[in-house]
Amino acid sequence: MLSYNLDMILKQSKHILTRLVVALLILVVLGGSPVGAQYYFGKNKVQYARFNWQVMTTEHFRIYFYEAEVEVAKMSARLAEDSYRVLAIRFNHEIKKKTPLIIYSSPNYFTQTNVVPGMLPESVGGFTEFMKGRVVLPFNGSYHDLDHVIRHELVHVFTFDKIEHVLKHRSRIRSAYPPLWFTEGIAEYWSKEWDTDADMFVKDMVINERLVGIPNMYKIRGTYFMYKLGQSICAFIDSTYGADKLMLIFDEWYKGNTFNRIVKNVLGDDLKELSRKWEYSLRKKYYPELAESGLPDMESDRITHDGYSVKGVPILWDDGSGMKEWVVFKANRMGYSGIYMTPSEGSKKKQPIRTLIKGERSSDYESLYLLRSGIDANDSGKVVFSSKSKEHDVIYLYDLNEDEVVNRYEFDSLAAIRSPRLSPDGSKIVFSGIRLSGFTDLYLLDLTSGKYQALTDDIYNDFDPTFSPDGTRIVFASDRNADGHKGATNLYEYSLSDNILSQLTFGLFRDQSPDWSEAGIFFSSDRGGTFNLFLLDNNDQLVRQSEYVTGTFNPRLTPDGKHLVYTGYQNMTFQVYRMEIPSQPEKITQPLASSQPLWKPMKIDSRFSNSSIKYSTDYSLDIAQSSIGYDPVYGSLGGFQMAISDVLGNRAYYFLLANTANSKDDFLESFNVGITHINKERRLNWGVGTYHIYNEFFNDYDGYFNVREAGVITLLSYPFSKFHRLDLTTLAAYNHRYRRYGQRDREAFLGTHYLSWVYDNSLWDISGPIEGRRYNFTVGITNRIESWEHFNRMVLADIRHYFRIGRYSAFANRLFAYSSAGTEPRRIYLGGSWSFRGYDRHRFYSRNVLFSSTELRFPLIDNLFIGFPFGGIGFRGIRGTLFFDVGHASDDAFNKLRFDQFLGSFGAGVRVALGYVVLLRFDYTHTTDFNTVSPKADFNFFFGWNF
Repeated sequence: MLSYNLDMILKQSKHILTRLVVALLILVVLGGSPVGAQYYFGKNKVQYARFNWQVMTTEHFRIYFYEAEVEVAKMSARLAEDSYRVLAIRFNHEIKKKTPLIIYSSPNYFTQTNVVPGMLPESVGGFTEFMKGRVVLPFNGSYHDLDHVIRHELVHVFTFDKIEHVLKHRSRIRSAYPPLWFTEGIAEYWSKEWDTDADMFVKDMVINERLVGIPNMYKIRGTYFMYKLGQSICAFIDSTYGADKLMLIFDEWYKGNTFNRIVKNVLGDDLKELSRKWEYSLRKKYYPELAESGLPDMESDRITHDGYSVKGVPILWDDGSGMKEWVVFKANRMGYSGIYMTPSEGSKKKQPIRTLIKGERSSDYESLYLLRSGIDANDSGKVVFSSKSKEHDVIYLYDLNEDEVVNRYEFDSLAAIRSPRLSPDGSKIVFSGIRLSGFTDLYLLDLTSGKYQALTDDIYNDFDPTFSPDGTRIVFASDRNADGHKGATNLYEYSLSDNILSQLTFGLFRDQSPDWSEAGIFFSSDRGGTFNLFLLDNNDQLVRQSEYVTGTFNPRLTPDGKHLVYTGYQNMTFQVYRMEIPSQPEKITQPLASSQPLWKPMKIDSRFSNSSIKYSTDYSLDIAQSSIGYDPVYGSLGGFQMAISDVLGNRAYYFLLANTANSKDDFLESFNVGITHINKERRLNWGVGTYHIYNEFFNDYDGYFNVREAGVITLLSYPFSKFHRLDLTTLAAYNHRYRRYGQRDREAFLGTHYLSWVYDNSLWDISGPIEGRRYNFTVGITNRIESWEHFNRMVLADIRHYFRIGRYSAFANRLFAYSSAGTEPRRIYLGGSWSFRGYDRHRFYSRNVLFSSTELRFPLIDNLFIGFPFGGIGFRGIRGTLFFDVGHASDDAFNKLRFDQFLGSFGAGVRVALGYVVLLRFDYTHTTDFNTVSPKADFNFFFGWNF
């Protein structure tokens, strides 16, 4: 692997300043991208789809879209311009440059974006990339959600542009950075009204004594809870201190060096006092609701207990020990999502859990869409669900009797599949599908023929379908009403016999997740201000089934017809519950049917936008920086690096210019130059580059020497799935090694090839991997181009397994083997905190290395806050470890190894996360030759993740 080639150069560099320059070269040659697979492990962002990008220019935006989603692009352009006008008035500010707005027609396509290099979690609904001001978001089928996300992200754009403008106008270079809870909170507050979801999350935290005040907001940093609390705080400032105060915070940003000082200047209260008043107002608002409503934990039987458990389906099934009631459900019990089943006997105690599907570990089940998609099961033992599998979503049919998946259905014309439901006779499946254009419709799949047909075909968001008991009709939720653009969804009936649609419920509410039984249609709705369960009986009478203070969803009638299994929210988690159907339920008067026409999406007027043109690569600067230093022995050193990339992040160039001369006499011949082009537009990522290196090196085997190398490099990376890939690196270079003290120089034209197979399905916590597997198998060869003389051959195997034994505990194992041969075998170092603990980083330097490490990882302290007179500092997720390392490094062949040649080390460590980017590791280590143990423990610290 190229990383080993350059890593050895870096480690052998004689002095720190030279290492800096060489490190810059490594970045340039590898291109800073996954194409340098080369960077060992990591999951893959696979470019399955080929997008023919186009650009539409409006007054304030450049809209990037592909042909299939042109209607979504026109809607987005109109919504963006409308939002711009509102926010420009609110911020009293205009943005001078056009904002790039990149649209994807589905969340699945959105995850393939290269605008940011990392993997996007399923929960991300859009983001703003601040370096170039790009806004990137998917269309999930809901016009209302699209409007909200666009405005939310544009608040971010205005926020930072406004702050920059204020500071520049006041000639301030440095100032406070806004806390995340504030930037996300104000983006939520100025992009949507306070709704049922926000109310549910905040109300639950207050009632269950889990409310997080402003000084402790770091504990929930980046979570959805932080978004909603931030929104609540901004609303409180607006209503309590005055409608102008939020804007004044931005206008007076230059007056404070801390956010606390800025808030104090504007509000008259600091953050601590603001928090105290805000928390008190929430308690006054929500506590009285408990007098009228209950909590799921107190009034229902809790079936599940771990993680988020949702979408419970009750069935009657014989597992071999007799017929009994079970509940099939989805959950992320230990981090990964999966499908499980458990007995449902109404006990408040934990019941045994049977695992059906392990999600997020393989390409078959890359994502089970924990909250986005429902599942179904019947008394015959059939379970149906959808999952992302490589390029497409797939419908899987699982048989409990066979204990395996018995069929799968995949459709190239659909970008996503949601909430499949079985017909009463088990011969058909109805589901919600997202077309390539981005719009969501209903589809009917015949399991016998495998053919499917569209039931609806329009711009409305149709979801959560289910069959009537006789299988002739389908009920579903949709925004196809007069207020759908405002987020209202009602229930509709589709007749399979005559293809007629009928509206069943009415009003500006969010009716969803219907379940049709002989008694009528059970569903969840926020009518009344909180999501609760309702029944639309066979006489069209609306009947309340629950009165809970937080939220209840996904009702399913049990086989005995006397209970409902539902998903309830309480204490900051979703769980599956079982409740009795009330004997004297409250009847609800349903609003009258609206005479208003169905809403229609607003699109950009052609007068205010140009016709779309084909996207042409538009490069702009990512980073440009230089470093310069002076060493009293080696003289001055300097380097410059620059990176440019296109708007979509698909193509990039990396440049380096550096000099490692020790004196002015060798200044001209000591230039280091590199340029690399990276292309990630297609599934096959590739890169090409050229470089020149001249530097001085030292290692324990060769002593001091100089190397001049000039050549070209090609990089190829082909991901088979999210979890494994094949990498190929090839170099052709002129290499001249200048040796000292009478040793002979060596000059050659060399060809180098590295081939790597990389697998990674690991799940991380705050300190590193905690579950899954990581493999890297690499072979490489370097030879003279003119004679094929082998300079070196290498083989590497790095195998890592993580066995979860608790939510934050794991047993981690690593086996590493490396061997190199040839006239100039490539030796590597072993030692230091990241490999062989207890031994110096350069203690072992050999061509054959065998090493293993075993760790027990466990939690020590969840949260630690240290107060000072001037403030405080908090730490999250402090972890502990017990470890045992064994290793051997020598130039002798592996078949000559003896046990007494191995060395070992053991000890304990502490891992402290400093934010989300840095992990501080403390290790206390004893070394051993397996005859004696070092009398004194070695202490060292290091910045870096667990292996």
